[in-house]
Amino acid sequence: MPELPDLVYIEKKLRPAVLNREIRRVAVWEPIVLRMGVPGSFSDILRGKTIRDLKRHGPFLVFQLPPLEMIVHFMLAGFFRLDEKRAGGTGAKQTGGTGAKQNGAHRKNQSLKRGSREHCFSLELGSGRHLLYFDSRRMGKIYVIQAGATAIIPGYDSQGVDLLFPEFNLELFRERVRGRRHQVRVFLMDQSALSAIGNAYADEILFAAGIHPKTRCDQLRLEQVDRLYQSVVSVLRWGIQKVEEADEGIDAKVRDHLKVRNRRGDPCPVCGTTIRRTGVLGYDSFFCPKCQPELRSRLVPWDKLS
Repeated sequence: MPELPDLVYIEKKLRPAVLNREIRRVAVWEPIVLRMGVPGSFSDILRGKTIRDLKRHGPFLVFQLPPLEMIVHFMLAGFFRLDEKRAGGTGAKQTGGTGAKQNGAHRKNQSLKRGSREHCFSLELGSGRHLLYFDSRRMGKIYVIQAGATAIIPGYDSQGVDLLFPEFNLELFRERVRGRRHQVRVFLMDQSALSAIGNAYADEILFAAGIHPKTRCDQLRLEQVDRLYQSVVSVLRWGIQKVEEADEGIDAKVRDHLKVRNRRGDPCPVCGTTIRRTGVLGYDSFFCPKCQPELRSRLVPWDKLS
Protein backbone atom coordinates (compact mmCIF):
# COMPACT_ATOMS: atom_id res chain seq x y z
CA MET A 1 0.00 0.00 0.00
CA PRO A 2 1.49 3.39 -0.92
CA GLU A 3 1.99 5.57 2.13
CA LEU A 4 2.36 9.33 2.28
CA PRO A 5 6.03 9.50 1.16
CA ASP A 6 5.24 7.08 -1.68
CA LEU A 7 2.25 9.14 -2.81
CA VAL A 8 4.29 12.35 -2.80
CA TYR A 9 6.81 10.66 -5.09
CA ILE A 10 4.14 9.14 -7.34
CA GLU A 11 2.42 12.50 -7.75
CA LYS A 12 5.72 14.20 -8.56
CA LYS A 13 6.64 11.61 -11.19
CA LEU A 14 3.20 11.36 -12.77
CA ARG A 15 2.43 15.08 -13.10
CA PRO A 16 4.82 15.93 -15.96
CA ALA A 17 3.93 12.68 -17.75
CA VAL A 18 0.14 13.00 -17.70
CA LEU A 19 -0.63 16.70 -17.36
CA ASN A 20 -2.55 18.12 -20.33
CA ARG A 21 -2.54 14.72 -22.03
CA GLU A 22 -5.66 13.48 -23.74
CA ILE A 23 -6.94 9.99 -22.94
CA ARG A 24 -7.12 8.47 -26.40
CA ARG A 25 -8.00 4.86 -25.69
CA VAL A 26 -9.11 2.85 -22.67
CA ALA A 27 -9.05 -0.88 -21.99
CA VAL A 28 -10.61 -2.52 -18.91
CA TRP A 29 -10.07 -6.11 -17.76
CA GLU A 30 -11.11 -5.91 -14.10
CA PRO A 31 -14.16 -3.63 -13.78
CA ILE A 32 -14.50 -4.70 -10.14
CA VAL A 33 -12.09 -1.88 -9.17
CA LEU A 34 -14.21 0.79 -10.86
CA ARG A 35 -16.81 2.95 -9.11
CA MET A 36 -18.87 5.00 -11.56
CA GLY A 37 -20.57 8.05 -10.10
CA VAL A 38 -21.75 9.22 -13.53
CA PRO A 39 -23.78 7.39 -16.18
CA GLY A 40 -21.91 5.52 -18.88
CA SER A 41 -19.01 3.11 -19.11
CA PHE A 42 -15.52 3.85 -17.81
CA SER A 43 -14.08 3.57 -21.32
CA ASP A 44 -16.64 5.76 -23.03
CA ILE A 45 -16.66 8.42 -20.31
CA LEU A 46 -12.85 8.83 -20.13
CA ARG A 47 -12.07 8.61 -23.84
CA GLY A 48 -11.35 12.07 -25.20
CA LYS A 49 -10.95 13.71 -21.78
CA THR A 50 -7.78 15.65 -21.00
CA ILE A 51 -5.99 15.42 -17.65
CA ARG A 52 -5.79 19.05 -16.52
CA ASP A 53 -4.43 18.53 -13.03
CA LEU A 54 -3.23 15.88 -10.61
CA LYS A 55 -3.19 16.30 -6.85
CA ARG A 56 -3.00 14.23 -3.70
CA HIS A 57 -5.74 14.30 -1.06
CA GLY A 58 -4.65 12.17 1.90
CA PRO A 59 -4.34 8.61 0.51
CA PHE A 60 -6.23 9.54 -2.68
CA LEU A 61 -4.84 10.66 -6.04
CA VAL A 62 -7.16 13.03 -7.89
CA PHE A 63 -7.02 13.31 -11.69
CA GLN A 64 -8.98 16.33 -12.87
CA LEU A 65 -10.71 15.64 -16.20
CA PRO A 66 -13.16 18.55 -16.58
CA PRO A 67 -16.03 18.26 -15.98
CA LEU A 68 -15.11 15.00 -14.25
CA GLU A 69 -12.60 13.70 -11.72
CA MET A 70 -11.00 10.27 -11.50
CA ILE A 71 -10.07 9.60 -7.88
CA VAL A 72 -7.81 6.66 -7.04
CA HIS A 73 -7.55 4.89 -3.69
CA PHE A 74 -4.89 2.18 -4.03
CA MET A 75 -5.83 0.29 -0.83
CA LEU A 76 -3.54 -2.70 -0.11
CA ALA A 77 -2.11 -3.78 -3.44
CA GLY A 78 -2.96 -1.25 -6.14
CA PHE A 79 -0.28 0.61 -8.09
CA PHE A 80 0.31 2.49 -11.32
CA ARG A 81 2.93 1.82 -13.93
CA LEU A 82 3.79 4.43 -16.54
CA ASP A 83 5.12 3.23 -19.88
CA GLU A 84 6.03 5.38 -22.84
CA LYS A 85 7.42 4.67 -26.28
CA ARG A 86 11.08 5.23 -26.82
CA ALA A 87 11.83 7.82 -29.43
CA GLY A 88 12.28 5.98 -32.71
CA GLY A 89 11.52 2.55 -31.29
CA THR A 90 8.73 0.23 -30.23
CA GLY A 91 9.94 -0.66 -26.76
CA ALA A 92 8.68 0.76 -23.49
CA LYS A 93 10.38 3.05 -21.05
CA GLN A 94 9.10 3.11 -17.48
CA THR A 95 9.32 6.25 -15.42
CA GLY A 96 11.70 5.62 -12.55
CA GLY A 97 15.27 4.60 -11.79
CA THR A 98 17.01 1.48 -10.55
CA GLY A 99 13.85 -0.03 -9.07
CA ALA A 100 12.08 0.36 -12.39
CA LYS A 101 14.86 -1.69 -13.98
CA GLN A 102 14.48 -4.39 -11.34
CA ASN A 103 10.69 -4.45 -11.46
CA GLY A 104 10.19 -4.31 -15.20
CA ALA A 105 13.26 -3.92 -17.35
CA HIS A 106 12.82 -4.52 -21.06
CA ARG A 107 8.99 -4.45 -20.91
CA LYS A 108 7.51 -4.37 -24.37
CA ASN A 109 4.98 -1.74 -25.21
CA GLN A 110 1.90 -3.85 -25.61
CA SER A 111 -0.33 -0.80 -26.15
CA LEU A 112 -3.69 -1.81 -24.70
CA LYS A 113 -3.00 -5.54 -24.43
CA ARG A 114 -3.24 -7.06 -20.98
CA GLY A 115 0.17 -7.59 -19.41
CA SER A 116 -0.77 -9.93 -16.52
CA ARG A 117 -3.66 -11.11 -14.36
CA GLU A 118 -2.96 -8.17 -12.04
CA HIS A 119 -3.43 -5.68 -14.89
CA CYS A 120 -6.84 -4.08 -14.31
CA PHE A 121 -6.99 -1.30 -16.91
CA SER A 122 -4.90 0.88 -19.22
CA LEU A 123 -5.20 4.44 -20.43
CA GLU A 124 -3.43 5.40 -23.64
CA LEU A 125 -2.43 9.05 -23.42
CA GLY A 126 -1.03 11.49 -25.94
CA SER A 127 2.59 11.15 -27.07
CA GLY A 128 2.44 7.36 -26.77
CA ARG A 129 2.28 7.20 -22.97
CA HIS A 130 0.32 4.44 -21.29
CA LEU A 131 -0.91 4.62 -17.71
CA LEU A 132 -1.47 1.09 -16.42
CA TYR A 133 -3.23 0.13 -13.18
CA PHE A 134 -2.41 -3.16 -11.43
CA ASP A 135 -4.01 -4.71 -8.36
CA SER A 136 -3.50 -8.35 -7.38
CA ARG A 137 -6.25 -8.20 -4.74
CA ARG A 138 -8.71 -6.06 -6.69
CA MET A 139 -9.31 -4.04 -3.52
CA GLY A 140 -8.32 -0.65 -4.92
CA LYS A 141 -11.07 1.72 -5.94
CA ILE A 142 -11.15 4.03 -8.95
CA TYR A 143 -13.97 6.57 -8.73
CA VAL A 144 -15.24 8.60 -11.68
CA ILE A 145 -17.43 11.47 -10.52
CA GLN A 146 -18.61 14.92 -11.46
CA ALA A 147 -15.97 17.37 -10.24
CA GLY A 148 -16.50 18.08 -6.56
CA ALA A 149 -19.10 15.33 -5.99
CA THR A 150 -16.84 13.63 -3.44
CA ALA A 151 -19.57 12.86 -0.90
CA ILE A 152 -20.05 9.44 -2.50
CA ILE A 153 -16.44 8.45 -1.79
CA PRO A 154 -16.01 6.83 1.65
CA GLY A 155 -13.42 8.67 3.75
CA TYR A 156 -12.71 11.43 1.25
CA ASP A 157 -14.54 14.35 2.82
CA SER A 158 -13.74 13.22 6.37
CA GLN A 159 -9.95 13.41 5.95
CA GLY A 160 -8.22 15.22 8.81
CA VAL A 161 -5.50 17.82 8.52
CA ASP A 162 -2.94 17.10 5.80
CA LEU A 163 0.34 16.43 7.56
CA LEU A 164 2.33 18.24 4.87
CA PHE A 165 0.25 21.42 4.97
CA PRO A 166 1.32 24.51 6.98
CA GLU A 167 -1.78 24.32 9.18
CA PHE A 168 -0.47 21.09 10.72
CA ASN A 169 1.30 22.64 13.69
CA LEU A 170 2.03 21.74 17.31
CA GLU A 171 -1.01 23.57 18.67
CA LEU A 172 -3.37 21.72 16.36
CA PHE A 173 -1.68 18.37 17.15
CA ARG A 174 -2.06 18.93 20.88
CA GLU A 175 -5.73 19.74 20.35
CA ARG A 176 -6.27 16.53 18.32
CA VAL A 177 -4.62 14.37 21.00
CA ARG A 178 -6.36 16.00 23.96
CA GLY A 179 -9.04 13.90 25.62
CA ARG A 180 -8.48 10.77 23.56
CA ARG A 181 -8.32 7.38 25.23
CA HIS A 182 -7.29 5.50 22.08
CA GLN A 183 -3.96 3.72 21.89
CA VAL A 184 -1.51 6.16 20.35
CA ARG A 185 -0.93 4.04 17.25
CA VAL A 186 -4.69 3.95 16.62
CA PHE A 187 -4.77 7.75 16.92
CA LEU A 188 -1.90 8.18 14.43
CA MET A 189 -3.77 6.07 11.87
CA ASP A 190 -7.13 7.81 12.38
CA GLN A 191 -7.49 9.56 9.04
CA SER A 192 -10.30 11.75 10.34
CA ALA A 193 -7.72 13.29 12.68
CA LEU A 194 -4.47 13.12 10.69
CA SER A 195 -4.24 12.64 6.93
CA ALA A 196 -2.69 10.23 6.39
CA ILE A 197 -0.35 7.81 8.18
CA GLY A 198 -0.17 4.10 7.31
CA ASN A 199 1.18 1.08 9.16
CA ALA A 200 4.82 1.45 8.17
CA TYR A 201 5.29 5.08 9.12
CA ALA A 202 3.14 4.77 12.26
CA ASP A 203 5.74 2.30 13.56
CA GLU A 204 8.62 4.54 12.51
CA ILE A 205 7.08 7.63 14.11
CA LEU A 206 6.52 5.86 17.43
CA PHE A 207 10.04 4.45 17.38
CA ALA A 208 11.50 7.91 16.76
CA ALA A 209 9.38 9.30 19.61
CA GLY A 210 10.27 6.46 22.01
CA ILE A 211 6.60 5.64 22.66
CA HIS A 212 5.14 2.14 22.91
CA PRO A 213 2.36 1.58 20.32
CA LYS A 214 -0.16 0.51 22.99
CA THR A 215 0.28 3.61 25.14
CA ARG A 216 -3.04 5.44 25.48
CA CYS A 217 -3.17 9.05 24.36
CA ASP A 218 -4.40 10.16 27.80
CA GLN A 219 -1.28 8.60 29.35
CA LEU A 220 1.06 10.83 27.36
CA ARG A 221 2.80 13.67 29.17
CA LEU A 222 2.85 17.01 27.38
CA GLU A 223 6.53 16.57 26.56
CA GLN A 224 5.73 13.21 24.95
CA VAL A 225 2.92 14.76 22.89
CA ASP A 226 5.33 17.43 21.67
CA ARG A 227 7.98 14.80 20.91
CA LEU A 228 5.41 12.75 19.02
CA TYR A 229 4.50 15.79 16.91
CA GLN A 230 8.14 16.42 16.07
CA SER A 231 8.52 12.75 15.15
CA VAL A 232 5.54 12.90 12.78
CA VAL A 233 7.09 15.87 11.00
CA SER A 234 10.67 14.60 10.90
CA VAL A 235 9.90 10.97 10.02
CA LEU A 236 7.61 11.90 7.13
CA ARG A 237 10.19 14.34 5.77
CA TRP A 238 12.85 11.65 6.14
CA GLY A 239 10.62 9.12 4.38
CA ILE A 240 9.94 11.51 1.49
CA GLN A 241 13.68 12.15 1.16
CA LYS A 242 14.56 8.44 1.18
CA VAL A 243 11.93 7.53 -1.41
CA GLU A 244 13.12 10.41 -3.58
CA GLU A 245 16.76 9.31 -3.24
CA ALA A 246 15.88 5.71 -4.17
CA ASP A 247 14.39 7.04 -7.42
CA GLU A 248 12.65 3.77 -8.21
CA GLY A 249 9.61 3.27 -10.41
CA ILE A 250 6.20 4.50 -9.30
CA ASP A 251 5.22 0.85 -8.89
CA ALA A 252 7.98 0.18 -6.34
CA LYS A 253 7.45 0.05 -2.58
CA VAL A 254 10.57 1.62 -1.08
CA ARG A 255 11.02 0.28 2.45
CA ASP A 256 14.73 -0.53 2.90
CA HIS A 257 15.30 2.61 4.98
CA LEU A 258 12.73 1.72 7.66
CA LYS A 259 14.24 0.97 11.06
CA VAL A 260 11.63 -1.20 12.81
CA ARG A 261 8.78 -1.95 10.41
CA ASN A 262 8.81 -5.65 9.42
CA ARG A 263 12.13 -6.13 11.25
CA ARG A 264 10.96 -8.54 13.92
CA GLY A 265 13.93 -10.41 15.38
CA ASP A 266 16.49 -7.89 14.14
CA PRO A 267 18.55 -5.84 16.59
CA CYS A 268 17.31 -2.33 17.30
CA PRO A 269 19.52 0.13 15.36
CA VAL A 270 19.78 2.29 18.50
CA CYS A 271 20.26 -0.10 21.43
CA GLY A 272 20.60 -3.60 19.94
CA THR A 273 17.53 -5.03 21.71
CA THR A 274 15.53 -7.50 19.60
CA ILE A 275 12.68 -5.82 17.75
CA ARG A 276 9.29 -7.27 18.63
CA ARG A 277 5.88 -7.45 17.00
CA THR A 278 2.53 -6.91 18.68
CA GLY A 279 -1.07 -6.49 17.57
CA VAL A 280 -2.87 -3.15 17.76
CA LEU A 281 -6.51 -3.13 16.67
CA GLY A 282 -5.92 -6.03 14.29
CA TYR A 283 -2.74 -4.62 12.73
CA ASP A 284 0.83 -5.78 13.24
CA SER A 285 3.03 -3.22 14.96
CA PHE A 286 6.81 -3.43 15.31
CA PHE A 287 8.72 -1.78 18.15
CA CYS A 288 11.82 -1.87 20.34
CA PRO A 289 10.84 -2.86 23.91
CA LYS A 290 13.77 -0.95 25.40
CA CYS A 291 13.55 2.28 23.39
CA GLN A 292 9.74 2.18 23.58
CA PRO A 293 8.95 0.86 27.09
CA GLU A 294 5.38 -0.13 27.83
CA LEU A 295 3.76 1.81 30.68
CA ARG A 296 1.68 -1.12 31.90
CA SER A 297 3.36 -4.26 33.24
CA ARG A 298 2.90 -7.43 31.21
CA LEU A 299 3.30 -11.11 32.00
CA VAL A 300 6.01 -11.31 29.34
CA PRO A 301 9.05 -9.03 29.97
CA TRP A 302 9.79 -8.29 26.30
CA ASP A 303 12.80 -6.15 27.09
CA LYS A 304 14.50 -9.08 28.88
CA LEU A 305 14.17 -11.48 25.95
CA SER A 306 16.82 -11.80 23.24
